[in-house]
Amino acid sequence: MGGSTPGPHAGAAPQLWRIGRASLGFLVDTFSMSRGGAGDIVDPLLLTIIVDSNLAPFNQDPELTARYATLDDPPPDELRRPVSVNAIAASLRMPYETVRRRVTRLIELGAVQATPKGVVVPAGTLHNPFYDIVATARYERMKRLYFEIKALGGLAGLDVRPPEAPRHERAPVRLANRQLSEYSLRVIDGFMRRLGDPVTGLILLEMAHANAEHLSASETAYEGPMSDDKRRPIRALTLAKRVGLPPETVRRHVAKLEQHGFCRKVEGGLLAALEQLGQGGSGEHGLMNNLTNLHRMLVRLAALGVLAFWDDEAATACAAG
Repeated sequence: MGGSTPGPHAGAAPQLWRIGRASLGFLVDTFSMSRGGAGDIVDPLLLTIIVDSNLAPFNQDPELTARYATLDDPPPDELRRPVSVNAIAASLRMPYETVRRRVTRLIELGAVQATPKGVVVPAGTLHNPFYDIVATARYERMKRLYFEIKALGGLAGLDVRPPEAPRHERAPVRLANRQLSEYSLRVIDGFMRRLGDPVTGLILLEMAHANAEHLSASETAYEGPMSDDKRRPIRALTLAKRVGLPPETVRRHVAKLEQHGFCRKVEGGLLAALEQLGQGGSGEHGLMNNLTNLHRMLVRLAALGVLAFWDDEAATACAAG
């Protein structure tokens, strides 16, 4: 899909770390948006995996995917396939009882429905004012990432306007959010393979982002991982507040990260070991894997007409002055 491209590795080395830093900020921002400024990072993760499982057959049909693209068009409940709690726990490598307890709470809150074959996030959960605000914010953040990567020269060879792509008259917010969920889950899968569970990986992402969020774009516009002296440590208690988890839970995950060399204690708090971030055995390998996942998402967005919509929108705004 999306035309012939040389793939994300071709000519990618010069901007590898810059794109990696851009995607790090993007991931942390979108996970934060999914929390809605409250709650912890686990419930949004569970909802994401449930929705993705519910719509797995639907997402394989480009025509259906394009048909249900806007906020006003959520996929109907009859297209959703239930998923068992056991399957959710297995896919996230989380304890069954932890997942069962949290899913039960989501059912009691009305966000999830139980059926004889498993659980479903119904269309009503994904079609209300709160969801619309969150989905739109995530959509706008995706658009910003696209133009950031484009400015960095990271789209070389990508056909952003394939002839078979559908055309959209209204913002394809819902469609783009589904592609974001798939990308996020691939990143989380990488963390699980390296760290054993997704929550530890999300805490590491938040830590790495917090270490560098005070820096300007010009201060981060160079190749390679940032040196420790440029970054700002974060204390475990502050990190716990940022991810919405109890301090003791975060300390336990941090101890795991420290044990495996993914973070280190310094004066003033914690620093993520940037050279270890990613799915591979080295920082560069990990960033290459992340670039592959980003490229896959962008190719999919191009094939579904989203990138052309964003380019046309930007051109119209520019022409209007």
